[in-house]
Amino acid sequence: MSQADAQNAPIPSPLPWQRDAWSRLGGQWHAGRCPHALLLSGQAGLGKRRFAEAFAAMVLCDSPRQGLACGDCRGCRLWRAGSHPDFLRVEPEKEGGPIKVEQVRQLGGFVGQTSGREGARVVLLAPAEAMNVNAANALLKNLEEPASSVILLLISDAPAGLLPTIRSRCQTVPFPAPTAESALQWLRDGGLEGAAARSALAVAGGAPLRALALAEPESLELREQFLTDLVELSEGRSSPVSLAGRWESPGEGCELTELLLFWQQWVVQMLRARSSDSGVDEQIGRFLQSLPGSGAGALRPLFSFYDQLLKARQALAGGSNPNRRLLMEELLIRWARLYGV
Repeated sequence: MSQADAQNAPIPSPLPWQRDAWSRLGGQWHAGRCPHALLLSGQAGLGKRRFAEAFAAMVLCDSPRQGLACGDCRGCRLWRAGSHPDFLRVEPEKEGGPIKVEQVRQLGGFVGQTSGREGARVVLLAPAEAMNVNAANALLKNLEEPASSVILLLISDAPAGLLPTIRSRCQTVPFPAPTAESALQWLRDGGLEGAAARSALAVAGGAPLRALALAEPESLELREQFLTDLVELSEGRSSPVSLAGRWESPGEGCELTELLLFWQQWVVQMLRARSSDSGVDEQIGRFLQSLPGSGAGALRPLFSFYDQLLKARQALAGGSNPNRRLLMEELLIRWARLYGV
């Protein structure tokens, strides 16, 4: 982004379903009672990062208006240009990689400095679960001895992957999924509506930002291919080993953790349809038709498989760097076994 474009870029604002959290946190800030460390937690696609950036911009604004950054002051201009001296981002050096101890040590140097503009300083660290063990321990030192006028904003899709001692030293700001009505209205405003919006929202687990991204042609094509491969595997027409080689790195625009999230949501749809006779997507219906057994007992293997997907996602998000090929092989073998293959 050019400097001119940065200067004209809008200051981020909270999303409609974040109003209650924004009101509570903004009230704490204006009352001088904001905690030094906040953990923004919830599933991917709910706008936690946008919320954190909007809050950081408001804290660093010289003259907030109606609880939001004004967009016009010098603090806001520095924010838009990405050069505010009192703001620091700590993120993986490459997408999907870990946050390293050297990066967190840089954070320690930042919080130990005097404010460049005689105000608060803000650190945004995301995704928090991407910290390796050494990085997490280094952060813990900053949490145990917080610097004055510093706010740490930790963003996490999987807070269970954080050290309990880190979670206990942060005020958790939970982000639940919005109501379907609110999410669909936001998607309509963004140009996605009807059956396409409802389908994308279901696959996204009710997360509107994920749903909008999932409606992109590239994402639709990737999910369709993965579903087709799973159908072939369940029918004994494909090999778990060959599919693992294909899907350990899904492709541009999709991380393996996201692919597993799709898989989880499909399993959820299967469980709901099997237990309540509700309507289901045509391809998901194919999985159900060929799934052995009936009644409540037939659901147990699906619940167990869902747990395996959850553990796999946590392993990927936790910075332990598991062997992706072997991880996918195990999951695909378990999937085939559900169908007696």
